[in-house]
Amino acid sequence: MTMAHAAGTGAGTLASDVVYVNGWIPAVVLFAGVFVYVAATDGGWNIVVGGGIVGVSALFAFFMWQSLTDYPLTYRDGDRPTLDVQGTGIYQVWDLEPGADVSTTLDVDGGSDAERLAGNLSVGYGCEAARVRWRISAGEAGEAGGAGDAPLAAGTFGEGERRGLGDVALRDGPPAVVRVTAYRLDDAACDTTLTWRNAGFEGPGHGEFRFLFPMPAE
Repeated sequence: MTMAHAAGTGAGTLASDVVYVNGWIPAVVLFAGVFVYVAATDGGWNIVVGGGIVGVSALFAFFMWQSLTDYPLTYRDGDRPTLDVQGTGIYQVWDLEPGADVSTTLDVDGGSDAERLAGNLSVGYGCEAARVRWRISAGEAGEAGGAGDAPLAAGTFGEGERRGLGDVALRDGPPAVVRVTAYRLDDAACDTTLTWRNAGFEGPGHGEFRFLFPMPAE
């Protein structure tokens, strides 16, 4: 069988989970470290060096904060996707063997002011004949099987096709959970993948100031 790769992904860090940390915690640690460094070396040019470290770190933190999804979705139950972290891109990847179907429930991390979905969905390369039917729906945490889910977005993709989800509005406000379902329509003998990059919601701002730390997969 030909193994497919998620569209748009390259070398990254496979993670078992992603931990979000309040951004002010590492910021305080950084400033404290620079202060101790300058104090221990009697200032001078070390003040310039320390200021440069703070400035570069502040720019990195700002751009990282802007690129992160405001309210990320995390695994709750069902078929667990593989997590691939590349910079500020978090790729949730579902492997789809011939005839496969998957169903996953994702938890919503806050987001009372969330307005729309975030990220983009894609089918990987490596299986030219693959046809994948997918659906993203809003549901309640206590519903069994998602029978009462409200559809948010759906489609059918071939090899390498993708769609940005930033135009999908949350018409009834943010749901309790989001469900992702997908299944192969084709009878090809090769494997493919379905990937959701930066799964979550976007709101009117940039969400909570925080950093992400991937937990390495075993």
